[in-house]
Amino acid sequence: MSRWHPVYRSAVLAPDFQHAREHLLPFFLDALTAHARGLERVGIPHAAEAVQALQALRGRPAPAYDPEVEDLFFTLDRALNQLSPAGAGALRTGLSRNDLDMTVYRLMARQDLMRAMADLLALRAGLIDLASAEVQTLILAFTHHQPAQPTTLAHYLSAVENVLSRDSERLHNAMGRLNLSPLGAVALAGSSHPLDRAYTARLLGFDRPVENTYDAVSTGDWQVELAGAVSTCATTLSRVLYDLLVWASQGLISVADGLVQGSSVMPQKRNPVSLEHARTRFSKVLGYAQAVVMSNHNVPFGDINDPGTDVQEPLLYMWRDFHQGLELLTVSLQGLDIRREAWRAAAQHSDAAVTELADTLARLPGGNFRQAHHLTQALLQHLQADGRPITAATDADLEALGTPVPPGTVRAALDAQLFVERRTTLGGPAPDTVRAHLHLAAARLARDTALHAEWQVRFQQTGPLEEHA
Repeated sequence: MSRWHPVYRSAVLAPDFQHAREHLLPFFLDALTAHARGLERVGIPHAAEAVQALQALRGRPAPAYDPEVEDLFFTLDRALNQLSPAGAGALRTGLSRNDLDMTVYRLMARQDLMRAMADLLALRAGLIDLASAEVQTLILAFTHHQPAQPTTLAHYLSAVENVLSRDSERLHNAMGRLNLSPLGAVALAGSSHPLDRAYTARLLGFDRPVENTYDAVSTGDWQVELAGAVSTCATTLSRVLYDLLVWASQGLISVADGLVQGSSVMPQKRNPVSLEHARTRFSKVLGYAQAVVMSNHNVPFGDINDPGTDVQEPLLYMWRDFHQGLELLTVSLQGLDIRREAWRAAAQHSDAAVTELADTLARLPGGNFRQAHHLTQALLQHLQADGRPITAATDADLEALGTPVPPGTVRAALDAQLFVERRTTLGGPAPDTVRAHLHLAAARLARDTALHAEWQVRFQQTGPLEEHA
């Protein structure tokens, strides 16, 4: 008769084993190898045989699921015992599934975080390239779903990249707190054997051990931090996708042919499905991230199933959908068809530049912006009563309201292109100002790319990782 209840086996043991075998096996071998080398270094008998047996396991197919064996660790333990009983026995010295699992989970998360950082860098590079080509592209910006002010597409895109640069910083900072080694903490109280935790941490590319053994096996703060950083980025990008989809619906942009789908009924349809699927990916990221948080919520500090084994699946899906969303958005921007003249017409034939008329009136002798604001509102009401748009306003309309102005004042103030060109303050949309911003953004991206490359080289050069890289 089976040791395990069928429900427990089907609901817990089998899916957990499948997940570990498919996604965590290399990290188990890495962590076990580091532990074996650490034991060998401090003179534990037969530890060298454990190292050799682990190396032999790397060349074998992934172990099959045995419903009588509890998990992947005990499956590997059994395989090692068949290769070297003495080595398998030595390997269990100063080792618990608690510290082993938490080490493996951090190694897996480190790999996923590295990919997410690379994806984000690629998206930022694409935004900078696109913005550099669209410095003169006039667009109409909205606030409260209403036309607000003219700006440029480059100004918008560089704003997005600006936010994402902070997301890169968040992910980079999170790596520093993730990249700590639990190995050697054993169950929670460490070991009476002379384990060198700093040595095994170095072998695995960690910055240092988690300095408290109870903390090492119990905490899930690094998972919650990662979920928070990823959620922050996904939330921003979902807002960007909202804008892109609105612009596509208005015929202002169109994604490339390989990223659209037609309709089974309507021959004219070019549905920007790549943007829609990117949006849903980021929405799902938020759901999985919340599952990560809740798996770490209201759990005794010493219990590790919730923030350990059970949180691995939502973490996996969070990283997967974040990766797919970033890739979909990046490729959608690469082939974007921008209808520049339609956008310019929308900006020029709206009342969005009217702020500049108020600014102009405020600069008149004796003027101030409060008075100029009221006067501009009065002008809008005057034109509305006549059934005329603001673009039809003339200097004579202001004179009719008792405010004479120099010739050409109104026309110049209401020109959307001039509106943009006059806004040269730091971070503004004037072309030269945006170019200066993009120069700084490119330098910042180069710095962040170099930091990521340093992490990558370091992790590729760590001891056990070399054996399956």
